[in-house]
Amino acid sequence: MAEQPKPPPEKSRMVEGLKAVGPYLDLGMTFVVAIGGGAWLGHWADQHWGTAPWLLLAGAMLGIVVGFYHFFSVVLRKK
Repeated sequence: MAEQPKPPPEKSRMVEGLKAVGPYLDLGMTFVVAIGGGAWLGHWADQHWGTAPWLLLAGAMLGIVVGFYHFFSVVLRKK
């Protein structure tokens, strides 16, 4: 069997770097989606039940809590 050629050292370092930061690449988008989704659901509920702006604020706060929970669960994850 033919032996696989080794990748060049520059490419190897880049792959290692991407493997190291990979778990953290979605944190920003997840935070935005959690806050935006909570605020949107709160806004929708406010329009439906006429409670403006309280459910909007509650949804945004819930989104912030969910976003931070996800952030810390990823950052503090043990390998």
